Amino acid sequence: MLQVTVALLVTGYGWAADFFVAPKGSDANPGTTARPFATLHRAQQAVRAAVAKGLTEDVTVFVLGGRYELTEPLRFGPEDGGTERHSVTWRAIESAIVSGGRPIEGWKSGGDGVLTAELPEVRAGDWYFRELFVNGRRAVRARTPDADAEPNHFRLTGSQQAGDLSAHALTLAPECLGAWSNLPDAEIVVFGEWEITRKRLQAVDPAAGTVTLLPPHVAQHPAIGPRPGMACYFENAPEMLDQRGEWYLDRQTGVLLYLAGNATPPEKLMNVFAPRLTRLMEVTGTADRPVRNLHFEGFQFEHCAWPLPEPGHPGVQGTFHTPPPTWSQGWTPVDAALVWEWAQGCSLTGAALRHLGGAGIRLRQGCRDNVVEGNTIEDVGGNGVMVGEHYPGWDWTKGLPPAEEVASGNRVANNHVTRCGQEYFGAVGVWVGFAEGTLVAHNLIHDLPYTGISVGWQWDPTPTACQGNVVEYNHIFQVMQRLADGGCIYTLGYQPGTVLRGNVLHGSRYSDTALQSAYSNNGIFFDQGSKDFLVEGNLIYDTAGGPIRFNLCEEGWHTWADNHFGLTLPVEGKRGTALQCNGTGLDIPHAPELDPPQLTAEAWIRLEAFPVGGDNRRWIVNKNDDEWTESHWGLVIAGPKVGAYLNIGGGRENSHELLSDEVLTLNRWEHLAMTYDGQDLKIYHNGELVGTLAIGRERVPGGTSLSLGKRQDNYVALTGAIDEVALYDRALSAEEVRSRFAA
Repeated sequence: MLQVTVALLVTGYGWAADFFVAPKGSDANPGTTARPFATLHRAQQAVRAAVAKGLTEDVTVFVLGGRYELTEPLRFGPEDGGTERHSVTWRAIESAIVSGGRPIEGWKSGGDGVLTAELPEVRAGDWYFRELFVNGRRAVRARTPDADAEPNHFRLTGSQQAGDLSAHALTLAPECLGAWSNLPDAEIVVFGEWEITRKRLQAVDPAAGTVTLLPPHVAQHPAIGPRPGMACYFENAPEMLDQRGEWYLDRQTGVLLYLAGNATPPEKLMNVFAPRLTRLMEVTGTADRPVRNLHFEGFQFEHCAWPLPEPGHPGVQGTFHTPPPTWSQGWTPVDAALVWEWAQGCSLTGAALRHLGGAGIRLRQGCRDNVVEGNTIEDVGGNGVMVGEHYPGWDWTKGLPPAEEVASGNRVANNHVTRCGQEYFGAVGVWVGFAEGTLVAHNLIHDLPYTGISVGWQWDPTPTACQGNVVEYNHIFQVMQRLADGGCIYTLGYQPGTVLRGNVLHGSRYSDTALQSAYSNNGIFFDQGSKDFLVEGNLIYDTAGGPIRFNLCEEGWHTWADNHFGLTLPVEGKRGTALQCNGTGLDIPHAPELDPPQLTAEAWIRLEAFPVGGDNRRWIVNKNDDEWTESHWGLVIAGPKVGAYLNIGGGRENSHELLSDEVLTLNRWEHLAMTYDGQDLKIYHNGELVGTLAIGRERVPGGTSLSLGKRQDNYVALTGAIDEVALYDRALSAEEVRSRFAA
């Protein structure tokens, strides 16, 4: 019946069926509809024979639904591809799963809700895995604190690395550590600012609160390498197996333990898979013979590993890491399940890439005019899609690589990219390195530990091979869920002709695992050397920091048109209608009466979350640029504190800051006020004086706008509601402020 159905489908759509593959076929068959092949390898042999004879028509391999378990990666070369006139297409019918894993069976009860499976290949040293998938979900490797604990991380108190890199030890509160066994397999994960460190453990001293890391070691970038205050957790020791759904693999005994709970008998634990292969597909041509016109449609690629290197994962950025000795040498990314090199006019469409230990797909050198479209990329350990090379050690001041090497004209469109970076939290949804003319369009990208789309790979404005890329009409949200110093879109370097257009960017918030002193997250972060972009028609709101941020580059280096940064909405207020600020605020043109020498500014605010990050200040009402500018004044909050700024004389040295203790409460209306009478700066919370600073100098009024809900120079904006803002040309008394609160 299945064969008849497929035959009808083929006839109905007018397909020229060349070869068929089905799980219940036979490689001794001719590969027809009635007598299909059984394996993808046998179908590949048949296609190669057809290509060798010279194609006179398109060739299609129809792969029927089922699970195709690989013992080695699918490898395609020029001999497997089409020509300029005729294509070779591999098309999945129904649900065709290409898996680099194997099912785990033979479960037994180990007591206390733990089920065990013996794996002789692991005990013999022929197999080891870091991922386990149960009923279509990534199971949690045994860890402490538990993934759903509050908090689900510890904080480092110290880090000591020997100058010759012979040793590296970390310190934590002693209660964070346990007498863990099988230490060479246990790991620590440390959250840096924009990347992570993942290292194996050599020794643990719980009494001293000391963890010794397993060498070899790397001298990491100071913003990423472990240091006090960074969040961390431990995983993969049997003593950590304490929560239902966790697992542990004992390398020495070859026994896999899964804490299923007492309600799950061994015979009911099914659909458990572990990866064996480190790649699922390689498409590899050469400069002289690229792979052409080869297409893959509708497949589900699952279960692929990425083994942790000997030095661990001393992250640099975007899942790139480095071997010893220093962070600045020899970067290498977490590898992808699908890797293409020197592929031209090829495509991956309508596919799913999921349950992977590394990245999804990478288009490397020589990849031109390829299409990655309409795919679902989810639950992967590293980046989702990668385009281009990173050229470690290339001296761009001496010229560019050969033009034919540079990835160009590739299209990444209409994909759903989510839950990348499940193991390597510096991952991004789409990474574009040194590439030209890449189109990244109409993608839905969300729920990521770091940035949504990253474009560029040069940390200064030196000309490189990165140019003419277009990032347009993408919807990116709920990113930066683990780290900091990033955004929905992140850029690097001089990129003439590159366009950021029509993107909807929001939900770039600040995580509790991010380093608290790190920079906040943004809608678009133009990092070092970013230059010569056209930025038009983007909508950005709900960001932890400002909608846009620049680091070692300038706003004037780009062209801007018709962007909408932040949202302000009318909502129910303390009295009547309030202003809900979400990434922006309101500007009121300058008038002398808005800038009296002595003043009172008051407002009611309602916060749903306290601002956090390296700069947790948010301006409620303020005027005259920033706190280092002559005449600036501002009523602010800083996390749960009330504050005020007053600058008399200009410059940092004349900026007066006053902050209260932690007095603010979430989800209720609270009254804030600041006063200055020419002598003392005072701040009030709900009618009570909470701070006084003696200044004794006369203000000089300024001449720029008054802003509500953001700092006047647009540096940061409030997320919250503001109501009943009032400004007085004198300092109200404490009794008057109290009356205003009670009114």
